[in-house]
Amino acid sequence: MTRLVTVLVTLAVPEEADVEDAAALVADAAVCTALEVVSAAGVEGHLPVPGSLVQHGHQPWRVEAVTRRAATLCNLAGEWARIPLTAIEPDQVEGTASSTGQGD
Repeated sequence: MTRLVTVLVTLAVPEEADVEDAAALVADAAVCTALEVVSAAGVEGHLPVPGSLVQHGHQPWRVEAVTRRAATLCNLAGEWARIPLTAIEPDQVEGTASSTGQGD
């Protein structure tokens, strides 16, 4: 018996890389490990997960829901906003390892 599982993977790719190519590479890697890939799609930008905190404007917001193009956010004052994923400031890729004492 098999079941469907969704795995979200965020990749840091070169500026010139195509998002669909990145999705295809992840799908190829999964197939190489004997997993059956049902679908793979590339999405430009940062894909936050529900429950995480993100920066939008100059304040933190809690992510309530995520779709392919937008996120529903709630701030500390209880205000709700639905904004494009590209409007959310992404996690910093560079320097993340050094904050844990690794890298650089």
